[in-house]
Amino acid sequence: MSGSMQEIKRRIKSVESTKKITKAMELVATSKLRKTRNQLDELKPYYQKVRETCAEILASNSTMTDSPYLLKNKDGVNIYIVITSSLGLCGGYNVNLFKAVKDEIKDGDYVYTIGSKGTSHFLKHHHGVTDHKFSDLNTTLDFKDVTKLVTELTNKYKNKEVKEIKIVYTEFVNNLTFTPRIVTLLPVDTNEFKNIHITNKYTIFEPSPEVVLDSLIPMYLQAVIYGYLVESVTSENASRRTSMENATDNAEDLTETLLLKYNQARQTAITNEVSEIVAGANAQ
Repeated sequence: MSGSMQEIKRRIKSVESTKKITKAMELVATSKLRKTRNQLDELKPYYQKVRETCAEILASNSTMTDSPYLLKNKDGVNIYIVITSSLGLCGGYNVNLFKAVKDEIKDGDYVYTIGSKGTSHFLKHHHGVTDHKFSDLNTTLDFKDVTKLVTELTNKYKNKEVKEIKIVYTEFVNNLTFTPRIVTLLPVDTNEFKNIHITNKYTIFEPSPEVVLDSLIPMYLQAVIYGYLVESVTSENASRRTSMENATDNAEDLTETLLLKYNQARQTAITNEVSEIVAGANAQ
């Protein structure tokens, strides 16, 4: 019986140590979540202004069709930018995203991976090019690297090497809900701008609307990709915070169960000792 009690005490100590770790990770994830949510809120005004300008150009020049970013290429490969995490212990964050792209990404498609988890997955399972030179972008959140990525993508698209460019990210709905989404970046879908309120004033764009739009679309893509990147990191931190909170709660429940078992074993041992004493006294 004493051996059983010692084993229970060791398990309680082990669970308590685990609970301290999960609680610490929960606090770290909460801090990172707050930071990335602030970044997301600060990015929205710039992103919204770029979208409004694009919508105004397209609305003022509805017959514009010669921009390379509005035309769909007939030949070339499809490019996917897949944003995953570089760390684990974030619940179903990566698993749900991999399920979303399982039937979407085909053999031969070109995949840019952001996050080491995605790099490992696609290098192992994807029969096509897996480009991971921007793999640490979810950690650095460096806008200069986003600019390099957009420059590389737009050059390939204008050279007609690519049919479509899509991004796969995790949409942040709230602290408990995160949904994988697949969005087409190029060719630009003009329907994305129809729900934007624009002024009815006639605007003159110099040197021409086409030139302004061709300069503006890369800026729009930079803002969109960076926004999706920050949103994915926010979803990752929220998912990790929820997972660590659940793990901490489970550790507390397990500790209570083990304490109950320990008290029961201790009471049984005391009862047995009392019974032995009583039996010895009666025998005399």
